[in-house]
Amino acid sequence: MQIILASQSPRRRELLKKILRSFRVVPSGFDESTLSEKDPVRFATEAAVAKAREVGERFPASLIIAADTVVCLDGEIFGKPKDREDARAMLRRLSGQAHRVITGVALYKKNEDRLLAGHETTHVRFKTLSDAEIEAYLETGGHADKAGSYAVQEVGDAFIEILEGDYDNVVGLPVAKVRALFDEFVHPEATAVISDIAFPNDWGVGTLESGVVVFVPRAVPGDRVRVRIARAKKKLRFGRIIRVEEQSPFRIEPPCPHFEVCGGCAFQNLAYPKQLELKERYLRATLRKIGRIETENVRIDPIVPSPALFGYRNKMEFAFGGVGEAPNLGLRERATPFRRYERRTVPLLGCLIFSPAAEKIFPAVLVWARTAGLTAFDPMTGKGYLRNLVLRESKATGEVMAILVTRSGGSPDMGGLAAILKARAPEVGSLWWAETDRVPDIVDLSIIRPIAGTSSIEDRLAEVTLRISPESFIQPNPGAAALAYRAIAEEAGQLGSRRALGLYCGPGSIEILLSRTVDEVVGIDSEAANIEVARQNALTNGAGNARFIEGHVEDVLKGPSLGLFDLLVLDPPRAGISP
Repeated sequence: MQIILASQSPRRRELLKKILRSFRVVPSGFDESTLSEKDPVRFATEAAVAKAREVGERFPASLIIAADTVVCLDGEIFGKPKDREDARAMLRRLSGQAHRVITGVALYKKNEDRLLAGHETTHVRFKTLSDAEIEAYLETGGHADKAGSYAVQEVGDAFIEILEGDYDNVVGLPVAKVRALFDEFVHPEATAVISDIAFPNDWGVGTLESGVVVFVPRAVPGDRVRVRIARAKKKLRFGRIIRVEEQSPFRIEPPCPHFEVCGGCAFQNLAYPKQLELKERYLRATLRKIGRIETENVRIDPIVPSPALFGYRNKMEFAFGGVGEAPNLGLRERATPFRRYERRTVPLLGCLIFSPAAEKIFPAVLVWARTAGLTAFDPMTGKGYLRNLVLRESKATGEVMAILVTRSGGSPDMGGLAAILKARAPEVGSLWWAETDRVPDIVDLSIIRPIAGTSSIEDRLAEVTLRISPESFIQPNPGAAALAYRAIAEEAGQLGSRRALGLYCGPGSIEILLSRTVDEVVGIDSEAANIEVARQNALTNGAGNARFIEGHVEDVLKGPSLGLFDLLVLDPPRAGISP
């Protein structure tokens, strides 16, 4: 099969040689200025497709590879400069700023009517450039025929402060992306029988006719699927579903319309009893492989299902999205093995695993944000203002706490937000505002202030009344947590325990429940906010025999003796306990 690179760029030609030994170069005559698309990703992709189709008309039996690169600053597309003055203006705009370099890639074969397209994004931050530095570069002529008026291999560290992502993409062709698309295009189709799920992802695991292991996103155990191999490693493959040839008896229709692209939850397309079976199998395997426990000699009680399959979460951390346009609200995209994770936000109208309250709160917040002209924070560039909307709901009362998380330094009309929430979403009884400039894409509530309503909301968990503040932690599925906590209290009673020690106690939920069974219970936690809430919860529930100590577990246990205990309860964070 003849391969044609539809580009006259010498940089693309040299980069393509990294993965293909032989190909022909036929420049495309397509004029990118005829495209009206304003979104930079869609623009670059459409331009690449148009170039591939134009050359493909002349060479219908050949595989055409085309690409188009643009530079994007604050939603504005920077293509190739018209002249030196245009290049000077672009470089001045880019000086000291973070921008995106986006390359659309298209593979096309006309006689088979096959088209495969994708894109790659690299984030670049320029140093602050002087006029003299810009003029010196323009004198070299390096700006000509370059998106954004610069060639990264020429300006190097003199212009570039940070480059995050694929360097080749900034040069002009994302080689890794082209290789992945090429593998997917030329690999034959294959049939895979799915037998398991790969945790912690929700990718189906199966075998091809050749016996090679293949990971297939969106497939469920029991499926027989036709796949195209989109990525290959030495001993395994990653396949993209073309069609489901034989549907698993465990496959169900996901109730959420966003399930395919949203990363908020997994397994909605898999029957719940099968989920429990797979999770129990995964637990046993983890105990053997990591815990080095022979599970055949251990009694493992039957897994306990969640009382509710939807609407069970009492807390969600939603993210603002819509960089370069009006902001939206949702959750980060679902990870896939086929492209680099870019932390894009999937816009949502609501969330089935949280609460119908979101369907009122989202539009109210967005009307306020758009009216105020506020922009969404981009975790890849660090630009933008609105970061997250954290919602906490009392499942006992339906009351909601809303926490708006922004970058620091702004003065948004928080009184206006409180007013619109009161009118459109009266369930919100507590409103807070948090500011953070932390680079990681995580919610940070270390700088937070109350705006309106109460300072906390009240919930009940296993007959314990809990006050929930912005920072306090309780299990996100309170219905399932109540079953676990009651089981702990029941076992403590059967053991005849008199003094209990709770490590990593959080707001004291387990300890307060145990206080009704044992003579005394002591809880330890390193977070001051948790201890303060735990003490309030003990007073609210009349747990006079429960006391709480602030400090790191290791430090407290090395300190003055707390006496002897006959029951130890550990509820550590995800990182687990220290040695």
